[in-house]
Amino acid sequence: MKRRYLVVISVAVVALLGLAGCVPGGGGMMGAQGGQGGGMMGGQGSQGGGMMGGQGSMMGSMMGTGMMSGMPMMGGMTGYYSGVPTALSHDNAKAIAERYLASTNNPDLEINEFEEYSHNFYISIMEKSTGRGAIEIIIDRYSGSYQPEPQSMMWNGKYGMMGSYQTGEMTVTPPQAVKIAQDFLDMVYPGTEAGEIVSYYGYYTIMTTLEGEHYGMLSLSGYSGEIWYHTWHGLFISEVE
Repeated sequence: MKRRYLVVISVAVVALLGLAGCVPGGGGMMGAQGGQGGGMMGGQGSQGGGMMGGQGSMMGSMMGTGMMSGMPMMGGMTGYYSGVPTALSHDNAKAIAERYLASTNNPDLEINEFEEYSHNFYISIMEKSTGRGAIEIIIDRYSGSYQPEPQSMMWNGKYGMMGSYQTGEMTVTPPQAVKIAQDFLDMVYPGTEAGEIVSYYGYYTIMTTLEGEHYGMLSLSGYSGEIWYHTWHGLFISEVE
């Protein structure tokens, strides 16, 4: 089956994330990730047409209220800020993540992965009862503002903006997802490898490595096989213990 790759640089997504240009002295959240290039990747899958196809009206209404299903959407986002000379400490970032977790009012959720990147902190939240991924959020490394990642809003059938859980099993299996991801990496980021895979409701997130070291991550639709590479993190710094 022939698959097509499409690089999508979306003004709507920049508006959604709201963090571009916020990092003092940095290139903004949507800028280049070290040697990983700039912009957002998508459109990997048999559906063609690009990842953002047909979603214009949804993107236009995403900043409204009541869109999320059990998932607080924004936290203290005020756009541009100034006079913040240093990055958040791990303790401060953990405190923000814990406040977010409490705000979900869901005792079945707990923090799984917690990583620091040059632009933000990445947090993966999972369900205790199922061991399945639930939500992915980012915390701006300087302002402390937080928000769900775009794939958690657009592809998450249980906790995302769609507001209803898709009962059907994902048509892309984990092994197939890893194969699709590796084909994509071989073409776009030669030398990187698909690693750990986490299943969410409607999609997978797959960690990537370079020469055996953690490099970044991508998300892949469990139905179409489309890929969303996480270029907005910046360079990996460390795990948050």
